[in-house]
Amino acid sequence: MEKKFNITHCFTDRGSEGLYTPGRGYGFVTGKNRAEIPCLRVPETNSGFLPQWWHGDNALTMIETCPEGVKCSAANQDTKREAQGRLLALCFRQDVPKSGSYRVTVTLSAVSEVREALLFAGRRRLVWRGSMKAGDVLTIPALCDVSPIVPRGQTEPVSDPSISIAILCGADEGVCLNALKVEEAESRTVYIMGDSTVTDQTANLPYAPGTSFSGWGQMIGAFLPEPLCISNHAHSGLTTESFTSGGHWDVMRPLMKKGDVCLMQFGHNDQKLPHLKAREGYTQRLKGYIGELRKAGVQPVLVTPLARNSWNSAGKYNDLLKDYAGAVLELGQTEGVPVIDLHRYALELICSKGLEGAKRWFYPGDFTHTNDFGAYRMASFAAQRLCAILGTAPKAMPDWECHEPFDVLEPPPDCPLTPPAGGRPNPAAKLLEDRPDDMLTRVEALELVIQLMCFFPINVYNDLYTDVVGHEAYAGTVQCAAQNGLIPGEWTVDGFLHPNRQVTAADFFAVLIPGYASRHTLGNPMPVSDNVPAFAQEAVGLAMRIGLAAGGEAWGEGLSRRQAAEICQRIPLH
Repeated sequence: MEKKFNITHCFTDRGSEGLYTPGRGYGFVTGKNRAEIPCLRVPETNSGFLPQWWHGDNALTMIETCPEGVKCSAANQDTKREAQGRLLALCFRQDVPKSGSYRVTVTLSAVSEVREALLFAGRRRLVWRGSMKAGDVLTIPALCDVSPIVPRGQTEPVSDPSISIAILCGADEGVCLNALKVEEAESRTVYIMGDSTVTDQTANLPYAPGTSFSGWGQMIGAFLPEPLCISNHAHSGLTTESFTSGGHWDVMRPLMKKGDVCLMQFGHNDQKLPHLKAREGYTQRLKGYIGELRKAGVQPVLVTPLARNSWNSAGKYNDLLKDYAGAVLELGQTEGVPVIDLHRYALELICSKGLEGAKRWFYPGDFTHTNDFGAYRMASFAAQRLCAILGTAPKAMPDWECHEPFDVLEPPPDCPLTPPAGGRPNPAAKLLEDRPDDMLTRVEALELVIQLMCFFPINVYNDLYTDVVGHEAYAGTVQCAAQNGLIPGEWTVDGFLHPNRQVTAADFFAVLIPGYASRHTLGNPMPVSDNVPAFAQEAVGLAMRIGLAAGGEAWGEGLSRRQAAEICQRIPLH
């Protein structure tokens, strides 16, 4: 009979306090060995926590031993200052012999009062959160999945035979890792297929839940009782089609066994592709997965796509995923598959708080991707519905009240390092680089505002205007602009859009301000002069209110690309 893997570390005897190396097979992870060991530089094969880029390979924390175990503290005063109101992480890694389910039992000791502590395992999947009093000792068991993964930016799966745990608390607080046991376990695995709103997102250190991207799939395990174990194969950017073409289905399929469960949530990226319309390619591919899962003896469960925090300039919720949510509900009925209606739950929650109030659940400046608070809330709902489907009860977990900080950390002014490629440049900069003195056209104005406000690209066009047909490169831009209320009615009174017609200053504000107002509450417009066209008076008045217009512009004259860029560069990208 094969001997099952079973290892226990006791940290009160100072015998397991070294750094991780592949030869050793276990140990703590800090800036030092992260810099030297390739697998520790890939978030998906590490703990899912990465120091802010400006720390480079310098360690944020020091590992300290005490009678209660091992804890971390800020490596220097700069890190301690940066960590005010945020949490630092003690990370430990244990190699295991193969893929499968493992029971991880973590014992924590508190040497001082701890207001908020969190325990993550695997690829930043939440296990526990709470507070501790000085002297408290907690033993926390959890099931953890180990499986291959196609890391971000790569095309082939890599083996990931390890389990990471991360214990987070404040820089001035003391949570010690007292003991750790890792053993092979039997489970009923809950597989997840989906996109960036579901995936295991990484987070930066020092950590704040309000400024960390998170998918609900990495939070749901905290709510599920044994023997349910999450295996999350969702990835950013995926559709019902690219989940297969990108190799993720081939990773997941051989791991599944009879009696397992599979949650499927897509739609955010499918809606960008004409051949994946809600009741066409999208549902056809979901139906195909349902058939394959049933053949394998796996219970399929459909999940409607998570609602965005999307509104129009009139303050009305703008449901851009309604067709996809409806298609999932219909498919569940016709195929006899249970459906978790996450879309409706999220939509009602967002609408109950309004545009500004709902921002607390989303990453700052983002209207699609939840932060840890939002993902936790969505996961709680999904877990309740899943447990009802499976005839079990979810774990009792406390609500997670949103709290500061919500401001993303900025690098120190004297930072010697260059920021990594990426980020979101102001799209208006392109206008200054390319034909800056040309007059701005209607379709260029629409594209600029769509990019500036991070509206959701759509490549499906519904023949809205006589002079715009589906094969035009900008047809998706027009559809997206129409769905978000950016096209002034005065532009299309004859049924034509006239996409290459020059834009006046009044035209531009009539497009820009409704876009901005769908992201921010602006208040009441200021009075405007009579030379502002009637259709643009409210937009101009609001632009004056927020300092984007002075009131004396030549409203009827054409606007150059340079002038449009100068206006847009005064808009903060958050």
